[in-house]
Amino acid sequence: MAAVGCLLSPLLAHAVESPSKPFAGFTKYVRYRAHYDVNADGTHVETHDWALKVLADQGVSFANQASISFSDRLQTAEILSAYTLKKDGRRIDVPPTNFQEEINQGKGNASPMFSDIRTKTVAFPEVAVGDTVVMSYKLTQKEAMYPGNFSMTQYFPNYQVYDDAEVSLSAPASIALHIYTRGVKGAENAPKDGRRSWLWSYGNKVLAPPESGSVSPLDYAPLIVATTFKDYEALGSAYDARAEATARPTDRVRKLAQELTGNLYSPHEQAQALYEWVANNIKFAGNQVGIGSVVPHDADLVLANRMGDCKDHVTLLQALLAAKGIASSPALINAGSAHLLPPVPNVVLFNHVINYIPALDLFADATSQYIPFGSLPFEDSDKPVIVTANHPRIQHTPATTLNDNYSEVDTVMDVHPDGSADGATTVRLKGMLATEAILGLKYLQPNMEDWAIRQRLTDNGYTGTGTLVRTEPKNGAQEYSYTMTFKITDAMNLPGPGAMVIKSPVAGQASILSVLGQANEAARTLNYQCYPASMKEKYTIRLPKGVEPLATPRDVRLTGKEQSYEATYRLHGGTVTAVREFTDRTPGNVCSPKDAAEYNAFAPPALRDLHAQFVYR
Repeated sequence: MAAVGCLLSPLLAHAVESPSKPFAGFTKYVRYRAHYDVNADGTHVETHDWALKVLADQGVSFANQASISFSDRLQTAEILSAYTLKKDGRRIDVPPTNFQEEINQGKGNASPMFSDIRTKTVAFPEVAVGDTVVMSYKLTQKEAMYPGNFSMTQYFPNYQVYDDAEVSLSAPASIALHIYTRGVKGAENAPKDGRRSWLWSYGNKVLAPPESGSVSPLDYAPLIVATTFKDYEALGSAYDARAEATARPTDRVRKLAQELTGNLYSPHEQAQALYEWVANNIKFAGNQVGIGSVVPHDADLVLANRMGDCKDHVTLLQALLAAKGIASSPALINAGSAHLLPPVPNVVLFNHVINYIPALDLFADATSQYIPFGSLPFEDSDKPVIVTANHPRIQHTPATTLNDNYSEVDTVMDVHPDGSADGATTVRLKGMLATEAILGLKYLQPNMEDWAIRQRLTDNGYTGTGTLVRTEPKNGAQEYSYTMTFKITDAMNLPGPGAMVIKSPVAGQASILSVLGQANEAARTLNYQCYPASMKEKYTIRLPKGVEPLATPRDVRLTGKEQSYEATYRLHGGTVTAVREFTDRTPGNVCSPKDAAEYNAFAPPALRDLHAQFVYR
């Protein structure tokens, strides 16, 4: 049950506090206010006011600046006040020189094609421990993202302390608002002057300890959702109403579709060819121009530029498929770590779009260049989706399966009489493990390869050099392999007697040890992302003449609820061989604290064997 790692918030790093006083973080919100005034057409004005206190030196860098990002076409933003409140009571207003504005704009009078996001940044003066930075600002939504609709989401992650938080909402009584709350206090007030209003409050004093790979706070944190969408299907229909026209096949699209599928006749073959062309030829570029955050560019424009965001990839593939008579639909999905849908539509959950092909019952993400047709990247797997056209209902993408992830690490080492050794480790990967390796090696420059292998040797406790032999990955291929050669000076302590750990000097993330080592976690309280995998390691260690292997570790066979581990060790003259296999059959991409406890109980004896040694003289 390999957990997907995540970065810890700087608010949590090195959390040390007196046992008698709960750790409250390096900063905390002593006040947080958010208010939404909604209009009948779905436009609205929101005001935010917060005061963030610095509790420790580590919090200064987090608190000394704040930014607001907004769509220049759809919104206006105004900073109402910003100042540092010193712990002695002095107020230091942010001077004009400490305001910075970044604008994305096109050339001349042309509007920007891919982003009109404007960012206002405030640098607070003289921030020190004990001070409080205070800021208030107003965002005005000039045009609703979805015509006639409004949506709002507020959540309070457990890695931040809020002494006093309030969220309020006011809307015309003529608007049917759907409200969902979790973990906050408050309710609707009495109607007044033709408007309805709500007020919610929240506060916490203690931070939850970090848990690596845990699901998004949107799945479990205190949450407020307010929306005019009655259900998720309505959200999907609203998206499709704006996007459908951009995916209609044009003459240019039809011509390209015919060129790409001329000798292919089955819908599956045709769809695969079209998917692979889009994935390999359309570069990713963000589209955040006004309603462009929910409306793709026209298929012809995407073709002309050979770039676009996820919506643009979906639109072009949808148009190409339609040109061949293959119906498809956009599918709204969360590409982060959120896996659950609250009872009312939470619009912010859906930050990504992929394709769904009903005739093949198949999802495809054409932004993933190295994912084969018929598979999905991990971030799209085992997630609820809104299929927006033809089948407007909630569906679920397939979970990662055991067949999707496989690694085989084969190490051959020749030890010399002085204890040095040379050899090679070949890594063969399939599925998500292959994709991770491809992306990890993609930006490694050729002149850095030898350095990378030397670093691997250092990390594994060896001194020496090596080379990386890799092939160019094939787009859409399910498998990938590479070889690392090495020359090390300290493989064995000769002359003996002695013992040698059986491991590769250069193995990294593809090793069983790196996966089982994740069992060294404190007791989990949250669900976390995980995946099934099958891993195999083979070792052939050839000893020099005069060195006699005396004993190998005992064979091991371990079985847990979802995991199994097996290791065999053999002596053949002066050669030691070992084979280790680890299989994790965890179903689905989300694991529970109970799963973690079972995994942590299974792992220790396997980890001990991974440090096993053979004895020689």
